[in-house]
Amino acid sequence: MRADSTQTATLGQLALGPRWAEEEQLRIAFDNLTGALAASLISACVLVLLLWPVVDNEGLIIWLGATAVIAISRLVLQQQFERREPRKTTFARWKRAFVGSVFLSGCVWGALPAFLFPFESLQHQAFVAMVLSGIAAGAVTAYAPLPGAFPAFALPMLTPFAIQVFQVDNGSGPMVTLLVAAFALSMLRSARHSRRNVLDLLRMQMKNAELARELHHRATHDSLVNLVNQGEFRRRLERLTRSGRRHSDDYSVIFIDLDSFKEVNDTGGHAAGDRVLQGVAEIIRRNTRACDTAARVGGDEFAAILEGCPHGRATEIAERIRTEIENFRLEHDGRYFAVRASIGVAYGKIGEHSAANMLKAADAACYSAKEQGRNLVRENAAGGCFDSSDRFELTQALTAQPRLREA
Repeated sequence: MRADSTQTATLGQLALGPRWAEEEQLRIAFDNLTGALAASLISACVLVLLLWPVVDNEGLIIWLGATAVIAISRLVLQQQFERREPRKTTFARWKRAFVGSVFLSGCVWGALPAFLFPFESLQHQAFVAMVLSGIAAGAVTAYAPLPGAFPAFALPMLTPFAIQVFQVDNGSGPMVTLLVAAFALSMLRSARHSRRNVLDLLRMQMKNAELARELHHRATHDSLVNLVNQGEFRRRLERLTRSGRRHSDDYSVIFIDLDSFKEVNDTGGHAAGDRVLQGVAEIIRRNTRACDTAARVGGDEFAAILEGCPHGRATEIAERIRTEIENFRLEHDGRYFAVRASIGVAYGKIGEHSAANMLKAADAACYSAKEQGRNLVRENAAGGCFDSSDRFELTQALTAQPRLREA
């Protein structure tokens, strides 16, 4: 097995859990197949040349042809595996196919000593033993990563040879048979050890990927409400507005500023305030899709990016969020707490409106909701001209970036 024959688990693959490790074992086995088949065909040709003077030539030709057919069939299987659609196939199916092809190959190799054994030449018996032992040793590396593959190959290959050696009438047959059995057990043990090493490596990759995912989540999410934080919100919005998607794609940005949240903190303490923020975050999460980005961008300020969402639909979502926040009640230490929300909706198109313009429009719409009595939803098109307020540091940070570059 090559040192680079395993691939690092990505965050996407990690979602597969233990299945990723199983499929990775299968991938390694298929990757090793090309070299194993080449070595098998070369060894078969060499063995035919060595046995040609002492064994039935027609039988050798038939055996070599069968070996070539099996090798080509396994190569076709490998190509099909590489072109497969992972989501439409199962690990169990491909494992059965691989182990089955390995078993057939072992049976073909076992047919040589079973039907074409050179009883009359001790020297040629030694040739057969050397080639079979070399093939078995190489198979440890090629097939060990996948459970069951090496025994499926080695046992049908070595068992007929051991039986024929036992029948040799020179007094040493039983001893040689014991040596073959000891060799087979040694190879099985080596295969098990090799597979354990592969599994340890895969488990280490899984642990590293899990740690990377946890660190990434902590760096990009607010620890209190488990929504995206301000920095990640900014990066996603910038990435969306600069993407190469169609210019006609609609998207919207929502700003949510809680009304009277300071009263909750003043009367119920920070514990009550934290629970209110968590409740509001759950409302926002429940009313946005998996493809959207919901974020906490300030102490009592939230935001959301709604991809592929025109302003009419975005306003409906914002109104639903506002209504659920208005109806939200928190019981804490025998008291009930409630908040309301002023929400601004900005809408635009990818390629036409920048992140800064979207944020200015949402900021102005939210400010308008505050000025008109709070607990309202207001909207703005991103193409308008708006003065940035001081309420959203996120807006300030994004709109300041172009000026810094110009300086």
